Amino acid sequence: MSDIIPFPRSQEKLTKEIKSAFTSQNYDKTYELIEDYERQFELDDSLALLKCSLLYEMGHFLELREEAIILLKQGITKYDDLMIFYIKSLSGLGQHFEVVEVIDQIIDEVKDHRTRMELFPLKEYSLGQLERHNEKASQQLQQFDVLSLREQVNTILTLIDHNQFDYQSTIAYLLTEIPLAPNVKSIILEYLRFAGYSEPLEIQKFNYDLIVTPTELSGLDHTVIKLQIVPEVLNQLEDSAVQILDEAQRLMNNHAIMLYPIDIETIASMSNWIVAYVNYFKSMLGLEEINDTSEVTQLIRLIDELE
Repeated sequence: MSDIIPFPRSQEKLTKEIKSAFTSQNYDKTYELIEDYERQFELDDSLALLKCSLLYEMGHFLELREEAIILLKQGITKYDDLMIFYIKSLSGLGQHFEVVEVIDQIIDEVKDHRTRMELFPLKEYSLGQLERHNEKASQQLQQFDVLSLREQVNTILTLIDHNQFDYQSTIAYLLTEIPLAPNVKSIILEYLRFAGYSEPLEIQKFNYDLIVTPTELSGLDHTVIKLQIVPEVLNQLEDSAVQILDEAQRLMNNHAIMLYPIDIETIASMSNWIVAYVNYFKSMLGLEEINDTSEVTQLIRLIDELE
């Protein structure tokens, strides 16, 4: 029996089905129908906005943000409606600082009274959320020394996520005056770098005394370990120790955070770091004897004990 090829539904029929499903609040069905439509046709302005409404109703805020950005770049005629959806997507993602920033940028250009009436409550809501975040952050910073390691990390990451950089003096004091885990020190330095903190700070990591200026740091995503050592170590492990590749990558990425911002090439050459890591991972599998006389290996083991 020959395969039966379904005849594609007409554009007009699909459009009616999409609108009917959406009106009936059958959002999963609406999503499927829109996907079907997009495989055959290009969304017109009306359906594009309906898709944005659908994504908002379904709570798919990340997809809504990306969809709104694409449509704005395409120059869709319903600019005000798209901006509302874009701002709502930011709010849904908890990006309240960005909500306030975007509304402040566009509010004077908006002529439509209805649009302005929608923007003001969105801004007020985000300002309220930021105020609550600020209150919580202030409380946590006041008792930072008694927070758990996870709470300390989450506190700083939340400040970064919400662009709350008014606490840089407080956080710089915490960095230099209270005992902190190496990864907390790293994340604090990243916060201060984003905040534009330009005063030199004296810190200690793994018995190395450092003087660092946050604004002069390259950032956690641009360390020598992450950009140069990790790829080469993984490349050398591919042939004989493929089963440990994922764990090796995870561990080295953690080490990059823990060691930041130490210039690791003042401890040993890059080639020695690569040799030490390859030896370390192969020793885990019993493929080599670990070289305990290596300073790098000793430091690697020390960091692992802290994880």
